[in-house]
Amino acid sequence: MNNKKEKIVEILFLTGVFVFLLLWAVVQPFNASPDEAMKYQIVEYIMKHGTLPHGGNPEIRHELWGISYAFNPILPYIIGAVFGKITLLFTSAEMAPVIAARIVSVLFGTATAAITIKIGKALFQKEYARLFVVLVCFLPGAMFINSYINTDSIALFSTAWVVWCWVKAVKNSWSKGLCIELALALSVCALSYYNAYGFILCSVFFFAGSILFCEEKRWNYKKMFSLGFLIIAVAAVCAGWWFVRNGILYHGDILGMHTSSEYAQMYAREDLKPSNRITPQSMGMSIWDMLFWIPGEWKFNWLVTVAVSFVGTFGFLEIFMPKMWTLVYFSVFAVGIVGVLFHIRKQFFVIGQQKSVRCDRDHTGRTMFITIRKNKKWDMKNYFHLCLLAAMTVPFILLVKYAYSSDFQAQGRYLMPMLIPFMYFITLGYQNIMEKIVKSKKIRNTILNFLCAGYIVSAVGVYLIVFLPNYM
Repeated sequence: MNNKKEKIVEILFLTGVFVFLLLWAVVQPFNASPDEAMKYQIVEYIMKHGTLPHGGNPEIRHELWGISYAFNPILPYIIGAVFGKITLLFTSAEMAPVIAARIVSVLFGTATAAITIKIGKALFQKEYARLFVVLVCFLPGAMFINSYINTDSIALFSTAWVVWCWVKAVKNSWSKGLCIELALALSVCALSYYNAYGFILCSVFFFAGSILFCEEKRWNYKKMFSLGFLIIAVAAVCAGWWFVRNGILYHGDILGMHTSSEYAQMYAREDLKPSNRITPQSMGMSIWDMLFWIPGEWKFNWLVTVAVSFVGTFGFLEIFMPKMWTLVYFSVFAVGIVGVLFHIRKQFFVIGQQKSVRCDRDHTGRTMFITIRKNKKWDMKNYFHLCLLAAMTVPFILLVKYAYSSDFQAQGRYLMPMLIPFMYFITLGYQNIMEKIVKSKKIRNTILNFLCAGYIVSAVGVYLIVFLPNYM
C-alpha cells in the first residue's frame, strides 16, 4: 500500500510539473526567448519539406549571423516538426505549431523530473530525496529552458539519464543491460547540445575507472573492453548517423562547427563576422579580467551575470528577478556548499582501507594463526562524486572559452547541464549539516519540508510576479 501511495504521489507531482511548465510555454509570444525564431525555422523547414536542412541553406540562414542552428544537432526540432504536423491536422491557428514544438521541451523537462526522482530515491533518505527533486525541478532558470523551443531541455534530460546510469552502476555494478542503457543516454546527449558533451567524456572515465579500480576484481580489462565495445556499438548505431551526415555534407567536419564559422565569415553582417567580432580576447583582456568586467549598462560583472541567469533571467536575458530574490537563492545554495565542506575527506577521497582477516591452523591442527591485512581500495561512491565534480566543471570551462574567444555572452543556460550534479551536492551539504547539528529527526523533517515548500512557492511567485506580467 505504501508503494502504491508513493507511486500516486509521484504521478501527481510529475503532472504538476508538466502543467506548470506548460503554463510557462503557452503565455510567451513567438520569439520572446533566446533565438526561438531561428530555431523554429528548422522546425518549419522540416514540416514543409519533410527533410533535414543543410546548415547553410538560404531558407533558414539568419540574415545577420549568416548561419543557422541546423549546423548543430536538431533532434528536438525533428520531434517538434512531427508534433507541429499533427497539430495542423486539428487547427490552423498560427501559434499552434509553435506551441506544439515548445511542448517537446515541456515533455523533456517532465522526463528530467521523473529521472530526478529515481536518482534522489537511490542516493538519499526520503526527506533529502524530496529536497533534491524540488531543487532540480523548481529552479526558475531550469523551468524557463523547458518552456520554449531549444536543445537545452534535451541536454538537461540526457545528463540526468547519464547520472542515473552511473547511480545504478554504483549500486549494482555494470551489466550488459545497464551498458546498453548508458549507450542510449549518451546517444541522446550527443544529439542534444555541445555544452553537455562533458558528460560523455566523464562517462568514459567513470565507466573505466569504476571497473578497473572499484570492483572486487580489480584491473578487469576483459570486462571493461567487452562492455565498452558494446556501449560504443550501440551509441554508434543510435547517434552516429548525425555525425556521418555532417561528415558527408560538410566535407569531414563531423561537428559542423568549422563549416558554421566559414558561413558566418561569408554571410554575416560585417561587424558580426568571426574575424571582426569584438571579444575580450581581441580586446587584449585576460580571462581573469573578463570574469569581473562590467560592460556597458550591465547590472553585474560577467561572472555574477552568469550566476544570476542560471538562477533565472528570462526573455532575451533582459527580464531579471529582483536582486534580493536572487540573493535568497544564492544563500540557499551557499549553505549547501558549506555543508559539503564538512566531510570532504569522507566523501571525495577515493582510496580507503579494506581489511581482510585470514584464519589458518598449523599442521597439527591445534594452533590457530590469524592474519589481518589492510589493503587500499577505491571507494566507488567517492569516485562517483569526483566524476560528478568533473562533469560540473566542463560546461563552465566551455562557456568561459566561448565567451572569451568567440561570442561574448553571459548566459547561465549554457551551464544548465551541471544542474543535476550541482543540486546533488547542495542536497548532500544539507544532509551533512542536518545530521551533524539537528539531532531530532522530527525537527529535521520540519526544516526540510519548510525549505521544499518555500522553494516551490518561490518558483510560482517568479512565474506570477516576474515572468507572466511581461506577456499579459
